[in-house]
Amino acid sequence: MTAVNTAANARVNELIRTQIAERRQIGVQVCAYQDGEMIVDAWAGAMGPGEGRPVQADSLFLSFSTTKGVAATLVHMLADRGLLDYDAPVAKYWPAFAQKGKEGITVAQAMSHQAGLHRMPEPFEPEHITDWDAGIRRMEEGEPAYPPGTATGYHAVTWGWIVGGLVQGVTGKHIRDVIREEIAVPLDAQDEMFVGIPDGLDKRLTTLEIAIAGEGLPIEEDAEFYKAMPKTMWQHFNEIPFRKACLPSGNGHFTARALAKMYAALAGDGSFGGTRLVSPERIPEMQRLITNDVDVVLGMPTRKGIGFFLGGEQNGIHGPIGPNESAFGHPGAGGSVAFADPDARLAVAVTVNKMSFPNPGEGATLEICDLIREELGTG
Repeated sequence: MTAVNTAANARVNELIRTQIAERRQIGVQVCAYQDGEMIVDAWAGAMGPGEGRPVQADSLFLSFSTTKGVAATLVHMLADRGLLDYDAPVAKYWPAFAQKGKEGITVAQAMSHQAGLHRMPEPFEPEHITDWDAGIRRMEEGEPAYPPGTATGYHAVTWGWIVGGLVQGVTGKHIRDVIREEIAVPLDAQDEMFVGIPDGLDKRLTTLEIAIAGEGLPIEEDAEFYKAMPKTMWQHFNEIPFRKACLPSGNGHFTARALAKMYAALAGDGSFGGTRLVSPERIPEMQRLITNDVDVVLGMPTRKGIGFFLGGEQNGIHGPIGPNESAFGHPGAGGSVAFADPDARLAVAVTVNKMSFPNPGEGATLEICDLIREELGTG
């Protein structure tokens, strides 16, 4: 289905229907804005594997690490108000974090995955996701795997408690509530942006066809990759306790429309529809490259900013965020993505429920994003 009469929208709608027919997608939403105007709003497919119910515009997709972009936006909003400093220690705002050599870790280092706290408890148990207070304590009491600031290792799950503890230290509130109050409600997306779902939304929840990250790749069982993302974790993400938990690194439930609204503000002057998230002067901080070192978890160089992944090419290949190095946002495991490309005045969001892990430079989500850029002549 579609709600926007543009050439880009028509082409995206055709592409996602083709992907579904080829069984490369089950259900998908795509939304994009340029210059603050909606140019793509398409959705198609089924609510989950084996389901007959069709995806709707307001269906909610668990979008894994795309959630990090929403939480990162909140951190930049707090910085924009003078409530935190990127170069200040996390412990300035969260004193209990200053244990076991972590007293000097700055906000920028923590948000760019340089804290050395990427490892999950072993063996993995479901309560390692669902018990918020225990996750916060693990970050407070955790010992870095390497001297902080000397390396970067993707904090796939644990980043959620780091950003949560930081935001609570600054605001005195749970990050779930601050995201709702400061981003979702002002953007009129309060029914389409959740980090931890409330009761009563079961019929709007899409179901994932789950694929385990790293499966089929030559990754050793004791690699840092699996210490950050345990294989036995993935099977639980369709379960209601996981969906109700607050995990600002990985269990946000969104529509593509809600994500695209937020990034539409960031692709412009920091505002959308009369709601200002940040000042225009804050956008360069969101685009700032902090590290492009080889990631000790992911095993490849990854362009990271303060909470965001950045666009650009590695070995001549770009991902869904695109070839523009000043673009920023975050992909999610299995195929979701949302980002802003301020140079192109473009915001794009894609939500999916068939997880896949294609090779670099390939995949259904990249095809969608590249098609939008091609249609607009922006990349």
